[in-house]
Amino acid sequence: MFLIETKSLKLQLEVVRVDSLLQHEEIIPQLGNQLMLEFKNWANLQNPIIIGENHIVLDGHHRVYAFRKLGFKHIPVCKIDYHHETAQLRYWFRLLVNVENPELLREIVEAMNGDFRHVEDMTSLQGIMDDNRLSFGIQHGEYFASITFREDRVRDALSAYDMLEKIQEKLKQRGFEMSYVPCQSVSDEEFCATLNEGDMLVWTPQITKEMVLETVEKRQVFPPKTTRHLIPARPINVNAPIHWFKEDIPLAQINERFVDFLKQKRIRRFGPGQVIEGRYYEEELFVFYDEKK
Repeated sequence: MFLIETKSLKLQLEVVRVDSLLQHEEIIPQLGNQLMLEFKNWANLQNPIIIGENHIVLDGHHRVYAFRKLGFKHIPVCKIDYHHETAQLRYWFRLLVNVENPELLREIVEAMNGDFRHVEDMTSLQGIMDDNRLSFGIQHGEYFASITFREDRVRDALSAYDMLEKIQEKLKQRGFEMSYVPCQSVSDEEFCATLNEGDMLVWTPQITKEMVLETVEKRQVFPPKTTRHLIPARPINVNAPIHWFKEDIPLAQINERFVDFLKQKRIRRFGPGQVIEGRYYEEELFVFYDEKK
């Protein structure tokens, strides 16, 4: 194990067996298949996936999918304490465009025996969702509404997101386009300023880490884009030879090789808010690099 100690969290870099990983979300097939094609042509694996100490995948579901499909035996990971307060669970909200009237969604929800209620403002909606983490929310301009279902329809986190998937499918059948946005976007003035008159945000159920663990224990998975895990620090640019992870060798042997490989590198620390290779990182970064000779 190669250990990086940050101010708030330990980052444990090691190699684990692919078949030991527990995924809590389905993947988007198009993205997974795209990664498979990329891995076939890559010489190095750039970044480790992020997992909890119990091997639950927190970030990197599509890479795990690609590794499994390609028959890889091992995969490099950054293991963290999932229960640590700095490892935060957030959500992906749904953005629908060209929705002229939110009453359309009321019709869909009520046809599914749900309760659709107008609420006064964003603060009121947030309060309702804090009290009932299996509820949904609607934001359409200055219009807000809550969506709830009886316990016989939505009994836990998984059934809540399954219901959301059914609602999304009905909206898609009516021709609406949907994309995913981080839940924090609703508090971002710049983001809200970019919304058009017909844009509607669907606030997704605010599940907890315990709900995630319960779902994994049952060997069940959420739909794609359910959780968004935020961690305070991340290692990148490990760039380990990808062919290593195809070899069927003892785990201890490949870990010894991996740790020796990392020890030969240097690490630069960067504060949050960096853009590297076109990606914005909210977290602190520990960037591996080879020392010039």
